[in-house]
Amino acid sequence: MGKNPSPALILPTLAVPIATVADMVLVQPFSAGVLALCCLIFLVIQHRYIAKGIRRTSFTLALVTGLALVMIDDPMTALEKGLRIGALIASLLISVSLMSKASLRVPHMRKVMSDLYAVPRVQRPLTLGIAAQFLGGFLGLAGLTMMMDGAAQREHLSLREKIADFSAISRGYAALALWSPMYSNMSIVLTLYEGIAWADVLPYALTISATFIGLGALLERFSPGHATSKPMNSASVKVVLWDSLPIIGLMLCFLGFMVSLSNLLHASISAIIIVSMPIIAWLLNVWKPSDSTQRWRSGSRQLRQDLLSQGAIAGEGLLFLVSGCAGTVISKAIPMSLIEPLAQLTANSPVVSCMVVMVAIIVLSGSSVHPMLCAVLVGSSLTPSLLNLTPLAHLCAVLVGWGLAIIVTPFSVLSIMASRFSGIPVLKISLHANLIFVIICLGGASMILGWTLAG
Repeated sequence: MGKNPSPALILPTLAVPIATVADMVLVQPFSAGVLALCCLIFLVIQHRYIAKGIRRTSFTLALVTGLALVMIDDPMTALEKGLRIGALIASLLISVSLMSKASLRVPHMRKVMSDLYAVPRVQRPLTLGIAAQFLGGFLGLAGLTMMMDGAAQREHLSLREKIADFSAISRGYAALALWSPMYSNMSIVLTLYEGIAWADVLPYALTISATFIGLGALLERFSPGHATSKPMNSASVKVVLWDSLPIIGLMLCFLGFMVSLSNLLHASISAIIIVSMPIIAWLLNVWKPSDSTQRWRSGSRQLRQDLLSQGAIAGEGLLFLVSGCAGTVISKAIPMSLIEPLAQLTANSPVVSCMVVMVAIIVLSGSSVHPMLCAVLVGSSLTPSLLNLTPLAHLCAVLVGWGLAIIVTPFSVLSIMASRFSGIPVLKISLHANLIFVIICLGGASMILGWTLAG
């Protein structure tokens, strides 16, 4: 594409996050219209990256959404809400991807990755689960991709050990999806609940995350065939921790900076991430340039090239935009006569109510419906007032159900990615490997939320 990318290709990519942040500030029908136009231009220009399967799925969802629009009151408000949800994900994908690409060019990151898989087998599930919180929690999906790529390089392992390593990474995702602002899960769910901030959710999310990581390590420790072979080389947890300290320190400082700036400006943490990520990615590219003799120019050129590559997310962006609109519109069209009987059966038990929310998301995801659409649909239809739950408990239940759905359904991006890297059939690496873990987590999370956040 040349050393000087055409602004005609870069500007539409930048326009999506800029319009998203502007709409988050203004929250007006006009700003939503501008946001829709920016998303449309981006998708039209990058249409060649959209797979046929995603086009068919999006067309079907759009058709269903159009039919549901005539059945609800105030359809434009529902569409605006869905548009904002989808655009928020696309903007986060663009910004986090720039940061991830820049981080992967740091050599020390690769060294830490190799150390992770040299840890003795008995300690690896816990180590990988914790590592996913930092690599995946701060670098997004690129961090998990790095971990899966590292796991795939170790061909000497048995099938059982390979499944254990990939399961530890997936379960780490289920934990980090509860708290990390780098993922769309938290950002989307917060848009469904007014008055709840990321900091309000964090204590409960971290508690459940720690439970998930510990449970995953225990399940692997007592599973049949555990530690059947010895690693070819070995590194202690102490060595891995020592090598990781600079990265952990930088990531925690970065998170603290974003939270502080969010509080200072009274702005959404999602908006802070969208704005700050490209800047930090540019600084990383300048720090580790491809041409050290022209550090600033080389770093800027690398950022432009990374922006050009963002066309690859056009398919995901289209699916998220359509799913966001479908979720908000369809949830409004579902008759209350179908929802109220279920709500009445669970309203007297916060534990059961939380369980119903989580199970509904997982079951819908298992029927090949996109987990994001399931989360929005369930969160918008089985409302906190219907289930007699506090908004915070309901929000956390949606997050837990969404995170668990992604690792257990064979239709999620994470499961497909794990199958591709490991060479293990997708049904085996997702449903078969994580079903017991998900069932136990459902019970534990329901009790934690039901007992601590009962209305």
